Amino acid sequence: MNEPEMVDVRLEGGPSWLPRELHPQRLPDGTEKVKVPYGGRYEHFERAGKAAGDGPVVFQWTGCTHVAE
Repeated sequence: MNEPEMVDVRLEGGPSWLPRELHPQRLPDGTEKVKVPYGGRYEHFERAGKAAGDGPVVFQWTGCTHVAE
């Protein structure tokens, strides 16, 4: 079984208080959605395309949900 190709990612938008160290740096190519858990919430990002040139794949913030207890 082949390992999926990993790509660099950049998250855009979302709350300014979300620590950068929680942002994923690399994800499997083809990933469409990302959930970042923080402070009892999930911050949701969806793939928005690729940056110019060979830049990272851009994920745009789409909202948040609360973690169910």
